Amino acid sequence: MDTDTSLVERYVTAVARSVPAADRAEVSAELRASIADEVEGRIAAGEEPAAAEYAVIAELGDPIAYAASLSGRPLVLIGPRYYAAWLRLLRLLLIIVVPVAALIAGLVRAIGGGDVGAVIGSMIPAIIMSGVQVGFWTTLVFAVLERVGSTGDTVLDWTPDKLPRTVIPTARLSDLIGIAVMTVLLVGSVVWDRTIGWGDQHVHVLAPGLWPWVMTAWFGLLAIGLVVEAIVAVRGRWSAPLAAVSIAASLVAMIGAIMLVWRGAVIAPDLMARMQAASTPTADIVQIVNISITAVLGGILIGLLFDAYRKLGLAREV
Repeated sequence: MDTDTSLVERYVTAVARSVPAADRAEVSAELRASIADEVEGRIAAGEEPAAAEYAVIAELGDPIAYAASLSGRPLVLIGPRYYAAWLRLLRLLLIIVVPVAALIAGLVRAIGGGDVGAVIGSMIPAIIMSGVQVGFWTTLVFAVLERVGSTGDTVLDWTPDKLPRTVIPTARLSDLIGIAVMTVLLVGSVVWDRTIGWGDQHVHVLAPGLWPWVMTAWFGLLAIGLVVEAIVAVRGRWSAPLAAVSIAASLVAMIGAIMLVWRGAVIAPDLMARMQAASTPTADIVQIVNISITAVLGGILIGLLFDAYRKLGLAREV
């Protein structure tokens, strides 16, 4: 048994391990002095030296937590400062990215001649993997922000001066980040389809007739939504005109896409022919794809309508 190392030294050593090497000597010296003062005070009040030392160490608490309090390092993955923004962005990305990934996986499987069961089977791992990827990278970004972007001021350090005028800045920032990520993903997917294609056979899904005018218009609508979100993030609040522009651009983009799907103008002609050839009396691949695309776009459209209600409500508060 080690009888040469005192309780104080063991505690100081444990704290020193959890602080930067450059600060260890200073932290150790200050901590020893502080503990000594507290122990002397307790002894002067009539406590036994061993009991006084134990009580002081117990009040300081876990050495890892104590070291974190000295350096301001958070002991949580995502703290209260960024939690709301993280949750909002994560929900938005899961709603958008996961269905799109599942749709692409199912479409590629359908192109290969799979039946309905095979198409659904290929979509399940795509849903799981895309959900995991979205969750991991979104959480990683905010975990890094928690450690390098904090100024030491959190929602726990509240004063009435922090009451928001109309909206929470972090909420506006998360909306802007979400729209930016969504825009990059959508534009990147379209460009990838146009230039490289999907799968080992480099299949091009979108009809070449969509270029350049339809795609230019669609990119323009996405850009309008992004610019509006940026303006709102800077202003810190919605206005009725900005809400109207955002809603109109989103609705035109989604409804226009759904109309093009059912007019047969979205899928590339050679891909359409291959899907028709792979269809059976019990499994019309073209119909499955159209319904799947419509379901994804319809889900996004419903989300946009709920978001429109929220934006108009925020605009009325100004």
